[in-house]
Amino acid sequence: MTRKLLILFIVLTLCFYSLIVTFFGERGIIANNQLRRQLKENEYELDRREVELENLERQRQELSTEDGLRSAAMNLGYQVESDDVYVFSAETAQETGHSSQQNNASEKSQSSFKPFSTLMCLLISIGLSIIITFVIWLIGKGKGKENDSKQEESGDVGNNLGLD
Repeated sequence: MTRKLLILFIVLTLCFYSLIVTFFGERGIIANNQLRRQLKENEYELDRREVELENLERQRQELSTEDGLRSAAMNLGYQVESDDVYVFSAETAQETGHSSQQNNASEKSQSSFKPFSTLMCLLISIGLSIIITFVIWLIGKGKGKENDSKQEESGDVGNNLGLD
């Protein structure tokens, strides 16, 4: 019985290990799906930023002329030449934009799936195998007592072959 339990434990450990690595491991299905989703998000963000950069370049070229400045002022509500125009430094605007980008990146990294390491997969599979092997051992031990009590009732203690 001990050999059977040892073989059962080894087989269960190998099966559980391969299943856990396949689904939750570093190169598992869930990790690959997460990486694929992250790649799509990064491509979308890159496309969005490229379009934004093109728009800013176009606006910069338009504002380099005096007519462009006047039309931009008209769009912003500066219709009278005596209106005060306030200019903010580019450094503060860049700092604000940079800090918000860092916050978005940290939020994304916290919500992503962290795959299990090889050691963690092995420990989980060994734990599950120990539990199942122990339960099977308890069941087998209970059946053994049941068979012993049946043999004692029939009076065939020690004679399993039934040859008299």
